[in-house]
Amino acid sequence: MQDKGPERFENGKPFIIAGIDPGLTVGLAIIDLRGRLLYLGSMKEASRSDIINRIIEHGRAIVVASDVHPAPEAVRRIASMLNAKLYTPERVLTISFKNELVSEFLSDSESTPENSHERDALAAAVRAYRHHEMKLRQIEKKLEDLDIGEADELKIKGLVITGKPVAEAIKLVTDRQEPVEVIREQAGEKPEADIDKLKRTLRTQRSTIKHQRLLIEKLENENRSLKKRIRELRDEKSRLKSKLDRLHYEYSRDLLLNRELSHKLKVIDKLQKKYNEEKSRRMALERNLDSLLRIRDMEFSPDKTPVKIIDTFTRDGIRRACSKWKIKRGDVLLLRSPEGGGSQTASILRDIGPRAIITEDKMSHQALEVLEDGDIPVISARSIDVEIYNDFGSVRTQDLNTEIKKWKNRLNEKRKKREEEELLKLIDQYRAQRRRK
Repeated sequence: MQDKGPERFENGKPFIIAGIDPGLTVGLAIIDLRGRLLYLGSMKEASRSDIINRIIEHGRAIVVASDVHPAPEAVRRIASMLNAKLYTPERVLTISFKNELVSEFLSDSESTPENSHERDALAAAVRAYRHHEMKLRQIEKKLEDLDIGEADELKIKGLVITGKPVAEAIKLVTDRQEPVEVIREQAGEKPEADIDKLKRTLRTQRSTIKHQRLLIEKLENENRSLKKRIRELRDEKSRLKSKLDRLHYEYSRDLLLNRELSHKLKVIDKLQKKYNEEKSRRMALERNLDSLLRIRDMEFSPDKTPVKIIDTFTRDGIRRACSKWKIKRGDVLLLRSPEGGGSQTASILRDIGPRAIITEDKMSHQALEVLEDGDIPVISARSIDVEIYNDFGSVRTQDLNTEIKKWKNRLNEKRKKREEEELLKLIDQYRAQRRRK
């Protein structure tokens, strides 16, 4: 805070310009009519009476200035209570403009704003001074040839700013000056000019006292109103705090309940999911059991032979089918898709030892050779009628025996032909050896 203390004049305090930036932190800047900084500071949570008292300490405010347009209500009321002229710029001052304005004003000073509130208040005061500066300079030129002191010069400037014409302001101030001639000691009475001057001074003092009383009354009313408002705000704060505590308690309670409910819902969802999985598994097992029972009944039937289905000709496909159907030696299998199966996959089926394998598509040559070596018939689904139920099938036993017999006959002929070819090959090799000898 900068406080340079204005000069005191014989007939009262000087005219000043006050710049105000209202808010929780109030910025206040005071300059005189020669553009000299008298005060720069800020106050936290200051009342209007605090602000007005601080202004009155430095002089009589004839201009109260704001850096925004229109002026805030707080600035308007302070100007009204001080009977001062309100100044606002034509438009809101930008931050860059305020920085430049304040920097230029303080270029020859060691003072500097400590925060943005002080900067804005000083910018408002300087802007108001610049607005009247040209007229103030004109007054100084007119007073150059007159024997007028600084105090009266500032009074004249103040009157002009309040609206008085320059000539009238000069006359009002110069008429109140002390007489130049020495008071003559005649009959113990003052000269007539002195009496008139004293009367004018008395009227002025009475007017000043009346103004000060009105100002004090306004400030007291404002103070009472503010104290009442403070009590109301404290009561409201207490009510809001109680309400906030209650809401916080209810929120914490609801939060705990929601967390517990969310946990229980997650547990329920997990149990429901597990139940659905177990239910699906149970239904699948029931279907498998039912199918196995039907297959078992069919195994004792002379007319029908059950067919257990393998969906894919892979290791996993065979493993799943074995687990599901309990495939054993002598079963009849239906291979839906022999694609991808080779000699190693066929070896797995050969080791199981099924009675026959029915295929819905062509099997690879390597797989056929492995199964033929194991004497396991491979029958095309096109040559035998397979009845498909939900997830297994059946064939007529007579048709199956017929197809197995045909397959064995073909295999015997194939083997016989192969043996003949090998015998002829051996004979040819023997003859070739004989000829070489």
